[in-house]
Amino acid sequence: MNTNNVLFKCKLSTVCLFIALLILGLTTPVRSQLATAKTSLPDSIVFRANFDPPGDPEPKKGTSGGGSRDGSRCLASEQPIKPLMPKRNFGLTFEEHPSVFVYLPKTSAKRALLVFKDETGKYYEKTFIPITNSGGIVSFTQPKDKPPLSVGKNYQWSVVIICGSNVQPDDPTFNGWVQRVEKTSEINRELSEKNAIWKAKWYGERGYWYDMLMSMHEVKKDGLKDIKSETLFQIFWRSMGVD
Repeated sequence: MNTNNVLFKCKLSTVCLFIALLILGLTTPVRSQLATAKTSLPDSIVFRANFDPPGDPEPKKGTSGGGSRDGSRCLASEQPIKPLMPKRNFGLTFEEHPSVFVYLPKTSAKRALLVFKDETGKYYEKTFIPITNSGGIVSFTQPKDKPPLSVGKNYQWSVVIICGSNVQPDDPTFNGWVQRVEKTSEINRELSEKNAIWKAKWYGERGYWYDMLMSMHEVKKDGLKDIKSETLFQIFWRSMGVD
């Protein structure tokens, strides 16, 4: 056996092992930082209410709503229903069919009516939606086969909680306003790198109320158990008067 060859191979193996260890030592912190960047959470989720809508000016018409049946419940024994809207009662969305979120405690109601009107008060679309889930935050959405909201136009939505078999004037009714905005390819690229919680923060900072709530809903639906994310959401919902 050639002793020089053995020594050379031994040295080569040692050098390779050293380089491998060096690479691992350098890249592990980098990989850790990248992982942290992807999974880290924002400190808060806040809705910036003083945004300027890119389309039509903010609607000036009254936006409050409610029936006379104790205003926000079907039975006196039930807890009040609360629409999840900012004080301004107006928000933006990228969605063709935005979801309207309501805090709906246990209720005897079996159906809801979701209506969209334009600024002239003309009916744009309406849909009866079964109430299959109550006792918390629920969403109401127009079916995908309904006409999408037009970009840049303001729409007033109404959610009517139908207490009996048919809609009555004193059924709990809640209103809000929405304007759809076109999502650009640049925004798509920016959001593609964010998880649902960071998207919620991004939407909130820019006035996209409906998309912010949808991102928060997706996190909850996916069963995220992270303590910090749950704390973020609890603080936000408490600020909305929902525990």
